Amino acid sequence: MFRVKRSTGIRLSRRQSGFIMLYTLLLVVALVVIHEAAHILAAMVFGARLGELKLGFLGINPSVTLPEWFTGTRQTVVHYAGGLTAGAVLLVFYLLYWMRKYLRGPNFFTWSLGAVTMMLSGMQFATGYLEGRYHAAYIVGAMSFVSPTNILTYGWAISAVFFHSALCPLRKMKATTKPIPKTPE
Repeated sequence: MFRVKRSTGIRLSRRQSGFIMLYTLLLVVALVVIHEAAHILAAMVFGARLGELKLGFLGINPSVTLPEWFTGTRQTVVHYAGGLTAGAVLLVFYLLYWMRKYLRGPNFFTWSLGAVTMMLSGMQFATGYLEGRYHAAYIVGAMSFVSPTNILTYGWAISAVFFHSALCPLRKMKATTKPIPKTPE
């Protein structure tokens, strides 16, 4: 009755798909390092010594434990610092590299890498906001994939992909990959 016409440009090869998975994994590792380093640097700027900070894990999530005397506004700033710094770094990287690369030569592979970058940036901004504003709820939510704080983070990730789609519209895309021929069954 109805047929959906598939665009030939919206396909990825296995190699490209593997590269996207590897890129995502490496970016997540880099974001964890940037996120936690931002907490540490912010704490040190406000007077904590490196030896007073404890690195560890909260469930499977890396964490930095601040000394007991470190309270008030300083502590709040340190809580915000991780996600907001990592999100900003990734957003600048996206704007200076992936968006420009897509606009110079639109293709689905570049669009996909930009989408992953924006999605992770959105998640970091959400994490930074939640970690700073609702720290106790963020800590409790770190133990579950379906906590209200994580659901809000996923919403920011989806919103970031819509933002990416507005900056890098799919309609500009050129068909850069060959269509995969159908095999007779």
